[in-house]
Amino acid sequence: MASPGLELLFNSIKNQLKTSQDALTAVFHWELISKGFKCIGNGEEAPDKSSEQESESLPEGWNSSPSFYAIRYSSKNEKDAVYILKVIQIEENFLVHFMKKGTEAVESLNVRTADYTTGNIETYNRAFKNLDELCSLFKSTVVDPVLKPQSTSSASTSTNTDRVRGQRSRLEEEDPLRVPPRRPPYRDTGGWNEPDDPFSIGRGDLDPFAAGRGGGMVFDPLRTGVPGMRPDPSAGLPRRLPPGAVPPGARFDPFGPPGTGPVPDPDHMPPPGYDDMFM
Repeated sequence: MASPGLELLFNSIKNQLKTSQDALTAVFHWELISKGFKCIGNGEEAPDKSSEQESESLPEGWNSSPSFYAIRYSSKNEKDAVYILKVIQIEENFLVHFMKKGTEAVESLNVRTADYTTGNIETYNRAFKNLDELCSLFKSTVVDPVLKPQSTSSASTSTNTDRVRGQRSRLEEEDPLRVPPRRPPYRDTGGWNEPDDPFSIGRGDLDPFAAGRGGGMVFDPLRTGVPGMRPDPSAGLPRRLPPGAVPPGARFDPFGPPGTGPVPDPDHMPPPGYDDMFM
């Protein structure tokens, strides 16, 4: 809805209006005034800041150019802040810019003149159409986004960025295909260790006596990796060997991998329905 007082402004500048574009620019000006802004001059730069006076009226020479308008404003909520309203006519359209000088706060709106003016600027009631729609669009699309606190927006962006970065870090941390994982090195845990020489990878498997370097093709039961564990001569056999079958200190190749028990008896795993008397 158009802000109260627009009709009074229109009637006060009716003799200055030359085109429908002038009337639309007056609408944008009054919407800013109703938001608490004060007009401080015409043009993007002030020729003499000491002569600037805050006013609700349009500045002198505001419509001296038929296709370009630039008006400066001050805000009651921000000391020394300068806002600029720029309206550029491009054929039958208006390109409306509103910005806070010295910052990146700027918004734009493209307005088709014929959608909101009738071409008759003799009276306020005949000059406009769809005026409430235009004022609402100007406030929501241009004015309000520029007035939104920039610090809040920046803090929200930073928080969202940190949250996404944290989620990505956790996903990378838990990725089972990442070698090595992004955790402290697996020292003394049997995990992945970076080799000192990258060209030595696989060399231990080619050396039959690669003791101390990992790998090797000769199995030594005394190096099982478990402290205090002694080889089991009966590993892999259905029954244990009698005492003395393997002389103490003798080097031998066991019958199976260390720690394996005897082969299960066939009765240990009966077939399905084994105890069913009707089978």
